[in-house]
Amino acid sequence: MTATVSDSAGTAERRSAGEVKPRFRGFVHLLAFASALTLAPLLVVFTPGISERFIMAIYSFAIVGLFGISALYHRNDWSPRGVEIMRRMDHSMIFVATAATHTPIALLALPTRPGWVLFAIVWSGAVVGIFGRIFFPDAPYWVVAIPYVLVGWSSIFVINHVWTGVGVPGFILLIVGGALYTLGAVIYALHRPNPWPDHFGYHEIFHTLTVLAAACHYVVIAIFVRGMV
Repeated sequence: MTATVSDSAGTAERRSAGEVKPRFRGFVHLLAFASALTLAPLLVVFTPGISERFIMAIYSFAIVGLFGISALYHRNDWSPRGVEIMRRMDHSMIFVATAATHTPIALLALPTRPGWVLFAIVWSGAVVGIFGRIFFPDAPYWVVAIPYVLVGWSSIFVINHVWTGVGVPGFILLIVGGALYTLGAVIYALHRPNPWPDHFGYHEIFHTLTVLAAACHYVVIAIFVRGMV
């Protein structure tokens, strides 16, 4: 239940039009990247079993990559060509991280059949989404949003198995995380609230909510790993 939304195609246009980039643009994801470098590998270390560790490694690399690429993209000033390349990478990593977050839950916490169904749904959706962001980066907002929402909330198709697989605390955290992602998407779409545009605006609030959501889902996976030991 991880739903988020990417930066719009208008980012480069707004910059070229003279909009001042907030001082803390990308700083939240830079901090998240530093934290992920430490916390994500711990899941791999403490997970028993080779195949299980491989699954956790997929999740860990994806989360580190998500925040790392986002921080690199947003903290630096790029040429127009660089913006296009980094934007595609940034948006694609959202799909990778969303699918990777579902992967430990699907393959380790759920029964075999519904687990593989969820795995197939999220990664198929991620591949389609990545294809769209790479080859159609300027697609209308609603076209962009649909695959993010579908991939992010795809676990709803096996929600009863998720409930029993991760337990009540884990299920609640999954819902909270998904709600935070969705709230961030709404704030980004509306560009409101935008409290301090020169320092910490709507985009930074959006990034903060994505970090909080990712933290919720990390805790879910960490609790599950602890139960495996």
